[in-house]
Amino acid sequence: MNENFITETRFNRKLCREFISYVNLHKQIWLYALLLVLVSILEYRNSHSIERIGLFVLAMFLMYFVASYISMIILVKRSGKSLKIRFYEHHMFIETDTKREKIPYNTISKIVERDTCFYLFLKKNKGSFIIEKKGFSKGNVTKFYNFMTDHLSIKAT
Repeated sequence: MNENFITETRFNRKLCREFISYVNLHKQIWLYALLLVLVSILEYRNSHSIERIGLFVLAMFLMYFVASYISMIILVKRSGKSLKIRFYEHHMFIETDTKREKIPYNTISKIVERDTCFYLFLKKNKGSFIIEKKGFSKGNVTKFYNFMTDHLSIKAT
């Protein structure tokens, strides 16, 4: 069984920061905004206190930035470590220094292409993978993206 693609990602601070920024912008910020609006409306109806709403809005902004910072610190702890992924026709193997795991493509919910990397998101918030474009040792970036979108569309039907 031959690999279609082999890639290795070496984690660094820049890569981790970009990923956290993407996730925060596309996933978490909407939750914070919705919660902010909902609780602000309820609080205003209850107390008619602009000061309390202002403090709540400030607290929500602080929580958002603290959560982002903590997420980045956790991810940056991987700095210097590598993730090797081998892509086969029906599954992929994830390899770290200590672990090897088989992941079928039907567990992937979407792929996102950025300037320097891809993000693979698993279903039901079970995780994600960062794949650096410069880390391909077999296959090329354009064919990889097409390969992954083909596999994602097959499982959706």
